[in-house]
Formats: sequence, structure tokens, C-alpha cells
Amino acid sequence: MTNPQTDDNVPLSKTTHKSPPTLSEPPPPPPPTRHLAGQSAHPEKKHLLSAVTKRIDLSPVIGTELLGVQLSQLNDLQKEDLARLVSERGVVFFRDQDLTLDQQQALGRSWGELHVHPIGRKTDLREDAQVFRTTASSKIHAGEGWHTDISFEEVPSSFAILKLLEVPPVGGDTIWSSAYAAYDKLSPAFRAMIEDLSALHNAEQFLAAAQDTTGQSFLRRDSVGRSNEHPLDSESKVRTHPVTGWKLLYVNKGFTKHIKGFTKEESDNLLNFLTNHIATSDDIKVRFRWEPNSVAIWCNRSTQHLALWDYYPHARHAQRVLVLGERPFRDPESRTQVEDGGAGYNVPPLWQRTGDGEGGYRFSL
Repeated sequence: MTNPQTDDNVPLSKTTHKSPPTLSEPPPPPPPTRHLAGQSAHPEKKHLLSAVTKRIDLSPVIGTELLGVQLSQLNDLQKEDLARLVSERGVVFFRDQDLTLDQQQALGRSWGELHVHPIGRKTDLREDAQVFRTTASSKIHAGEGWHTDISFEEVPSSFAILKLLEVPPVGGDTIWSSAYAAYDKLSPAFRAMIEDLSALHNAEQFLAAAQDTTGQSFLRRDSVGRSNEHPLDSESKVRTHPVTGWKLLYVNKGFTKHIKGFTKEESDNLLNFLTNHIATSDDIKVRFRWEPNSVAIWCNRSTQHLALWDYYPHARHAQRVLVLGERPFRDPESRTQVEDGGAGYNVPPLWQRTGDGEGGYRFSL
């Protein structure tokens, strides 16, 4: 017979009972959420911008150069402001930087976990940093074709930090394109069509590294051949930037392979239009001329880039760190950069033509 004085053979006098909370007790705290770099920045980024000698916005849409500051000397508040500025402007440039690779990685880690690239090279100094050296004997050139870094990963990159150590006497520029402005340029009807679409991203082309008979490169993992689904608006085609809250066009020729639910012909045609839209819209781009010890920090959520190989047979030597972000998502309540007042430009009439002839076409000399 069970002893009425016990519960599970423990005397009631020895058990402890948690009292129900009273109305005066505060509710338990919510579970912690991961901090997104840039979310706590000063609205005017004053911690960072007060330390620079000059700010140069290189285009109304994308690209800012900051003078008079060393990245190696930034404090935590300045790093937070910088993450916000990069998220808003797409890419921020610095010259004459004394940043070592250790410091470059430390800056990246202050914003998140560093990425280990699926392709390893014998010349890599460490797994979570990549060294790119293009010479007269190179068969390929890193950065060819318009792309967003590692969109094939389930959790793609938030930021990239690239430092040039050696540059050719002329050429070797990099061009960036704004995914915010690419979305803003689309007609409302076209945006509505792609809003809820998703695309499959993979890097099956990297599998060839496993067949490198020279032994100079090798494949760390073959999962790059499997597709990850992202909204267009993010990996749907349209994505919401988690820091700015702005919509952006998330599709790139390098790693976006198929639009979910479409036939191959339908998918190829739509992807060709969207990737050409980004590649040929010269009014949403910025081009940077590198010097030794120049650094570019860009937002992989909201930009694409293209590294030009127009300097053969000269050499170009760079080191890169990629920061991981979050799985892309689309917030249906998010706004575009222009709608939110975050653009440094007004939408030109050219972007507002309806396609049925309204507004006409005028040419000026």
C-alpha cells in the first residue's frame, strides 16, 4: 500500500514545491536571440563617422569610401556602426590599411562566425581565410562572373572583407551591383510576380576540385552539390535584409540554378532576365580601383560583384574573410530601400515607365 506521506517514496515533509507566481512577479525573460551586427549601431553612425577625415559616396545607390581611419584600431561601437553602414551602402572602401590577416579575421569574428570554404588550396594559410593569387600561369581567376559569395550554403554570408596585397599596374578592378536598387528598378507588377518565389542554389561546379591532379586544390565537402532553397526575395527571389529591413533581389548567375515549381525552360528564362537585369544596369553599380593595402567590406546579402581579369600577365594577390549570416527569409511587411527613405537617390522616371508606352522615350545628346 502506498504511504500517503510519500510521493515516489519521498516523504512529503522532505519535498519542495514551487509556489505559483504572484501577479507582482515579472514574467520569465524571453530566450536570448543572436545579435545581428549593425542592429545596435548609432542611427547616424556617429561613433565611426566622427573618426574619419572624409566620407565619399561614390554613387547615389552603392559604395562609400572612408578616409583617415585604420580598421585595426576600431573599437566595438565603431565596428557596430561600420556593419550598419555596409548594410546600407552595400560596400565600403578603405585605403592604406595596416590590417594583418589576424586582425582581418578578428574584425570578421566580431560580426559572426567565419566561413570555411568547401575548396581548399595548398596556399591557404588557414581554413577560415582564403588567399587568392592570380599570375601569368593561372588557369582560372577567382571572382569571375557576377555572383554573391556562397549563396549555395544553407546559411550564406553576411559580410566579406577583402584586402589587396599586390595589384597590377593597371586593371584588376572590382565592380559591385546593388540588389536593393535592382529590386527597386523592377515594375510593381513584376515584383508581385516574383515576390513569393523560391530558388535553388548550389555550387556543383566546385565538385571538379576533387579531380585536381596537380594537388594544388582539394574539396573539403561534397555537400556543395546539393541545393539549398532560398527566397528570390531572399532565396525566394526577394529577400528581406535583417538589419535594414529592406527588400532586395536575391539571385545570382554563379549559384542560383533553378526556380522552384517552374519548368527548366521557364526557370532559365526568368533567371536569365533577372541576372541580366543586374549585370546590365549600370546605374546601380560602383567600380573600385585597387591600390596595395586597400580593403573593401561588402554586404553579401545586398550586393553582387565581379572581379575583372583584364591584367594578364600581371599578378594580383588578395586575402579574404567571409562572415556567416543567417538563413535568408522574406518578411511580407518589409519595404524597399526607396519606400523606407533609405536611398540617397530618387527613383528616376526611367524606372517608372509602364511598358505600355506611357512616358515615352526621349533621347538627349
